[in-house]
Amino acid sequence: MAHFLRKVAIIGLIAVNSPVHGNKPAETTLPQTVRHAVETAQASARNAAGSLTAAREAAEILAGLDPAMRERILNTAMTTATAKPTTR
Repeated sequence: MAHFLRKVAIIGLIAVNSPVHGNKPAETTLPQTVRHAVETAQASARNAAGSLTAAREAAEILAGLDPAMRERILNTAMTTATAKPTTR
């Protein structure tokens, strides 16, 4: 009798957790949340790597310029970065 009750309990547990017979949806939100977090982290890592590569390439280009030209480019970049945008 105990063996029979154990089998019934196992079958009942499976049925309750089944998306067909139970109240649970087929996909729970936890795997979707984890997947979204991983995708966000990967996208952030790709963006950071791209930014670092661009910064390194810009530094190499600036290092190859003569000092006067480098100073003019850096001053122009600083002026552009600190300028307030105009509204139309």
